[in-house]
Amino acid sequence: MRRADLDQVVAALRQPIETFVGETRVRIALLINRSGQVLGQYGFTRKYEVVNVASLAASASAAATALAELTGSQRWTHLHHGGATRQLFIAPIQTPSEEIILVAIFDDDSSVGLVQLFFDRFGEKLASLEAFRDAAPTSDQSNFEQDLEAGLEHVFLPDQ
Repeated sequence: MRRADLDQVVAALRQPIETFVGETRVRIALLINRSGQVLGQYGFTRKYEVVNVASLAASASAAATALAELTGSQRWTHLHHGGATRQLFIAPIQTPSEEIILVAIFDDDSSVGLVQLFFDRFGEKLASLEAFRDAAPTSDQSNFEQDLEAGLEHVFLPDQ
């Protein structure tokens, strides 16, 4: 995504992410594109944690997309994993410019049902954002690392 587009998208995502977190009571939320470029985050305190989760989520999305194609499904809808103390929800959101991926991590203060309920509304909100209508899709692999770094710089303050 071009730098100017990234600025607009990141700014436009701040309020919807905060609203989603407030409604669902998730502890951590991350929005990435299919390449793993970070577009927005809530709850992370360290960049390396974001990089790890972003790369794993992008890989999980790619695998889920391939599995959906193998089974003749039009698309994958979400992945959920319930651990001992935390749960993970990963789901794609189609925007006018590209598909983005939500990663939500939550504990007993929330539930997968609550996350799913508000995810649909969240996806509709993101798909209607003007910033996505004007944004160019993700850049090619030659700019992959640069794009990842640019995404991190936009969602973290300099001292984090």
